[in-house]
Amino acid sequence: MSISINELIAKREEINARKAQKLTIETSIGEVVAKKPSNSLMAEALGLDGNNDEYVVYNCLLEPNLKDKELQQAYECVEPMDIVGKVFEFGEIKAISDVLIKSVGVGQKLEHAIFDEAKK
Repeated sequence: MSISINELIAKREEINARKAQKLTIETSIGEVVAKKPSNSLMAEALGLDGNNDEYVVYNCLLEPNLKDKELQQAYECVEPMDIVGKVFEFGEIKAISDVLIKSVGVGQKLEHAIFDEAKK
Protein backbone atom coordinates (compact mmCIF):
# COMPACT_ATOMS: atom_id res chain seq x y z
CA MET A 1 0.00 0.00 0.00
CA SER A 2 1.38 3.40 -0.92
CA ILE A 3 2.06 6.12 1.61
CA SER A 4 -0.67 8.72 2.02
CA ILE A 5 -0.25 12.49 1.92
CA ASN A 6 -1.13 12.69 5.64
CA GLU A 7 1.52 10.08 6.50
CA LEU A 8 4.08 11.95 4.42
CA ILE A 9 3.20 15.24 6.14
CA ALA A 10 3.52 13.51 9.54
CA LYS A 11 7.01 12.30 8.57
CA ARG A 12 8.22 15.78 7.53
CA GLU A 13 10.34 16.38 10.65
CA GLU A 14 11.82 12.88 10.47
CA ILE A 15 12.72 13.28 6.80
CA ASN A 16 14.29 16.71 7.33
CA ALA A 17 16.27 15.42 10.33
CA ARG A 18 17.55 12.46 8.30
CA LYS A 19 18.69 14.76 5.49
CA ALA A 20 20.51 17.03 7.97
CA GLN A 21 22.48 14.21 9.63
CA LYS A 22 26.24 14.60 9.88
CA LEU A 23 28.65 11.75 9.23
CA THR A 24 31.95 11.01 10.92
CA ILE A 25 34.50 9.24 8.76
CA GLU A 26 37.81 7.81 9.95
CA THR A 27 40.58 8.80 7.52
CA SER A 28 44.37 8.78 7.36
CA ILE A 29 44.43 12.31 8.82
CA GLY A 30 42.01 11.40 11.61
CA GLU A 31 38.27 11.63 12.03
CA VAL A 32 36.47 14.11 9.77
CA VAL A 33 32.89 15.37 9.96
CA ALA A 34 30.82 15.80 6.82
CA LYS A 35 27.32 16.79 5.84
CA LYS A 36 25.27 14.73 3.41
CA PRO A 37 25.45 16.03 -0.15
CA SER A 38 22.38 18.01 -1.23
CA ASN A 39 20.45 17.23 -4.39
CA SER A 40 21.95 20.27 -6.12
CA LEU A 41 25.50 19.35 -5.08
CA MET A 42 25.01 15.83 -6.43
CA ALA A 43 23.66 17.19 -9.72
CA GLU A 44 26.68 19.52 -10.01
CA ALA A 45 29.13 16.74 -9.15
CA LEU A 46 27.62 14.32 -11.65
CA GLY A 47 27.90 16.98 -14.35
CA LEU A 48 31.65 17.45 -13.84
CA ASP A 49 34.27 15.90 -16.08
CA GLY A 50 36.67 14.15 -13.76
CA ASN A 51 37.02 15.83 -10.36
CA ASN A 52 33.60 14.84 -9.02
CA ASP A 53 35.01 12.91 -6.02
CA GLU A 54 37.22 15.85 -5.01
CA TYR A 55 34.25 18.19 -5.53
CA VAL A 56 32.01 16.15 -3.22
CA VAL A 57 34.70 15.89 -0.51
CA TYR A 58 35.62 19.58 -0.75
CA ASN A 59 32.02 20.74 -0.48
CA CYS A 60 30.78 18.29 2.16
CA LEU A 61 33.56 18.25 4.75
CA LEU A 62 32.73 20.48 7.70
CA GLU A 63 35.59 19.58 10.05
CA PRO A 64 38.25 20.28 9.03
CA ASN A 65 36.99 23.13 6.89
CA LEU A 66 38.86 22.54 3.63
CA LYS A 67 37.69 25.94 2.38
CA ASP A 68 39.80 27.71 5.02
CA LYS A 69 42.15 30.13 3.23
CA GLU A 70 44.90 29.74 5.86
CA LEU A 71 44.86 25.96 5.43
CA GLN A 72 45.01 26.29 1.65
CA GLN A 73 47.93 28.73 1.89
CA ALA A 74 49.81 26.43 4.27
CA TYR A 75 49.55 23.62 1.70
CA GLU A 76 50.43 25.97 -1.19
CA CYS A 77 47.23 25.30 -3.11
CA VAL A 78 46.97 26.98 -6.50
CA GLU A 79 43.21 26.27 -6.73
CA PRO A 80 41.04 25.97 -3.60
CA MET A 81 40.00 22.37 -4.36
CA ASP A 82 43.68 21.32 -4.57
CA ILE A 83 43.58 20.94 -0.78
CA VAL A 84 41.67 17.66 -1.12
CA GLY A 85 44.56 15.97 -2.94
CA LYS A 86 47.12 17.55 -0.63
CA VAL A 87 45.69 16.09 2.58
CA PHE A 88 44.12 12.80 1.45
CA GLU A 89 45.55 9.81 -0.43
CA PHE A 90 44.25 9.29 -3.98
CA GLY A 91 42.17 6.20 -3.17
CA GLU A 92 40.95 7.70 0.06
CA ILE A 93 39.32 10.62 -1.79
CA LYS A 94 37.15 8.18 -3.75
CA ALA A 95 36.36 6.20 -0.57
CA ILE A 96 35.25 9.34 1.31
CA SER A 97 33.19 10.46 -1.68
CA ASP A 98 31.59 7.00 -1.93
CA VAL A 99 30.56 7.13 1.75
CA LEU A 100 28.98 10.55 1.23
CA ILE A 101 27.23 9.59 -2.00
CA LYS A 102 25.88 6.35 -0.52
CA SER A 103 24.55 8.34 2.46
CA VAL A 104 21.98 9.96 0.14
CA GLY A 105 20.80 6.67 -1.33
CA VAL A 106 22.80 6.45 -4.55
CA GLY A 107 23.13 2.78 -5.45
CA GLN A 108 20.46 1.75 -2.97
CA LYS A 109 18.28 -1.12 -4.11
CA LEU A 110 14.57 -0.56 -3.56
CA GLU A 111 11.81 -3.12 -3.40
CA HIS A 112 9.45 -2.68 -6.31
CA ALA A 113 6.64 -4.34 -8.16
CA ILE A 114 5.07 -3.78 -11.53
CA PHE A 115 1.59 -2.39 -11.27
CA ASP A 116 -0.50 -3.44 -14.24
CA GLU A 117 -3.65 -1.35 -14.51
CA ALA A 118 -4.98 -3.57 -17.31
CA LYS A 119 -5.30 -6.64 -15.05
CA LYS A 120 -8.03 -5.05 -12.93
